[in-house]
Amino acid sequence: MDEARIIKGLRARDEIAFAQAISSYSRLLWVVASRHLAKADGFTGHDIEECIADVFLDLWLNNERYDPEKGSLKSYLCVLTSRKAISRYRRAAQTKVVSFEDLRQDEEPSSEEAADVEDYGDLYRAIVHLPEPTREILVRRYFYNQQPAEIAARTQLPKKEVENRLYRAKQSLSSSLPTRYKEAL
Repeated sequence: MDEARIIKGLRARDEIAFAQAISSYSRLLWVVASRHLAKADGFTGHDIEECIADVFLDLWLNNERYDPEKGSLKSYLCVLTSRKAISRYRRAAQTKVVSFEDLRQDEEPSSEEAADVEDYGDLYRAIVHLPEPTREILVRRYFYNQQPAEIAARTQLPKKEVENRLYRAKQSLSSSLPTRYKEAL
């Protein structure tokens, strides 16, 4: 079945045409999604399959969005797959919560910061002793640069509470941290 027939069949809600589209383009879309997801931490073949399934579901439900005058169905599906894969990656990166212990193990101070290793340890010890969700809020704000509104959405806390917890955490840490970290807070 050629592309024109597949498109015509999709518009008529023909399941055979849909099955043909899946058969014709699945491998290609796998490659496209893999470019964005396979190298990312925590993504598996299952995540790539879900991304491709989302693309085909979108094609089935919203095939009127495809305009044959703007390009081929193959190109349209590749762009759609790329966008969905990037979107999945970004969502996962925003919601990924890393324990502070893992964060510290990932990267030790550079040679320029070698003299400040004790300060680094002080910062680590000060933050690790904060109660949850205050510790998570502080890490999200100052390590991941998330805004209070975004943190509130992720932690399902009111924005005002997030702001208050940040304020109180900064107050409690200011007495125990070296000057270099006080300026950052």
